[in-house]
Amino acid sequence: MATIAKVSESKFIGCPIVYAVTPTPAADITVFATFRRVRLEVQISGSGSGTFEFSAPVSGGAAVDFDISSAFRAVADKQEYAPTTLSYPAWTASLTAYDDYLLNGEEQHIGPSTATNVTTKYVGKLTDRERLTNERPTYYTRKPTSSPEICFIGNPYILAGGMSSAPSASLQPNDQKVKAGMQTYGVYKIYGISQPADGFELRFINSLGVHENVYVTCLRQSEVNIQTDHYVIARQETLKNFSRGISVKQNDYEQWKMSSGPVDFRWQQWWLHEPLMAKWAWLNVDGQWLPVHIVPEETTVGIDRTRGSLLEVQFTLRFDINGSPFK
Repeated sequence: MATIAKVSESKFIGCPIVYAVTPTPAADITVFATFRRVRLEVQISGSGSGTFEFSAPVSGGAAVDFDISSAFRAVADKQEYAPTTLSYPAWTASLTAYDDYLLNGEEQHIGPSTATNVTTKYVGKLTDRERLTNERPTYYTRKPTSSPEICFIGNPYILAGGMSSAPSASLQPNDQKVKAGMQTYGVYKIYGISQPADGFELRFINSLGVHENVYVTCLRQSEVNIQTDHYVIARQETLKNFSRGISVKQNDYEQWKMSSGPVDFRWQQWWLHEPLMAKWAWLNVDGQWLPVHIVPEETTVGIDRTRGSLLEVQFTLRFDINGSPFK
């Protein structure tokens, strides 16, 4: 039977997870088979499930490498997130290898052989820099520690656990709210201030696959996108009734242009590569979590030594609902 061996893997499904399948060492197959291939069946179970198959032709007894991370991603992409359910979905896989060949015009199968040593995988991925240098983040967040983070008094501070162990189901290690002044959460320092009138809490799924929150201190501008269509209604005309063009307005969703506020270079880098790249995000407006899309500019300016202005990151939030986001 074909054998399965681990080549390299990461616990994050956004990184390559490579297993090698070595064909059955059989001399007659190698010499006389007109066609030969190995198949790897990947059965995913966990927060979602699915069965996927990879195959490749082989020549002789050389091993074939398969990257099975796409099977995990196919299941993980169906995961639905909520802003208040702070859970970390996980998946495991069972691998089965088959050796197929065509001998004397008849299809033959050798197998299956099963591997059960596939460890639990999580949403998220390592950056190219982390893969090149074999570095890892300390926590399930990439927030810098170069300066304190500004938070709002009375609101929560979501901080996932350390990287030394698998993430637990609860990603908020304590239920204490942000207090006034300087305080420490793990290795991170935060500074609590009163919530300004145009300050909001933004929650998103970060690049490591966990819930994270950040406080936006400034709403710069709001816009309303109103799409207008014109129709001519066909109806029976009389002496007093006419067929006229009708203007129909729809899709009155709002766009808010927001700013991170003054930040240092490390925090600016975090804003550019974490919140602005988030696929799932929610904004708390009047106590209601509203789904939003974070839309960065085509070119977002980072550091600019030619100007003496403060460092900040400006971006647009587009609401997924029609109408006003306020009560």
